[in-house]
Amino acid sequence: MSGRLLLEDQAGKIMETKIFYSNTVPKTVMAFRNRPCALKKSDPSFEQPSAAEVRALRNLLGCSQVGLAKILGVTYNVKKGSQTVRKWETSEDSKEHRPINYAAWRLMLIAAGVISSSDLIDEVSAQSSNVT
Repeated sequence: MSGRLLLEDQAGKIMETKIFYSNTVPKTVMAFRNRPCALKKSDPSFEQPSAAEVRALRNLLGCSQVGLAKILGVTYNVKKGSQTVRKWETSEDSKEHRPINYAAWRLMLIAAGVISSSDLIDEVSAQSSNVT
């Protein structure tokens, strides 16, 4: 569940809008669209996806850990799986956990239909225009 909190001054003028998100793991593409992890990294509200979000999106894609590793070009062993994907999906409390890199996450979001490839192109264009 997500919502919008409007903060007003004494005259009733809206001073700030804050979006809040549920702590539950999203189960649909639409639910992912409303998450801070689906925002552009340049957005101040962007948050690194949790291990549970990485696992949930992989499941939405219908991929095994090896299948996802093949798509993303990370190492895997057909018999043992992918240590890289496993570490992304390991609880943040574990010393084995590693955050997913931004490019791999964005590719997963595109593959699932959470964002479009044009969103990524716009993001790259915006970054390119900031380079002097």
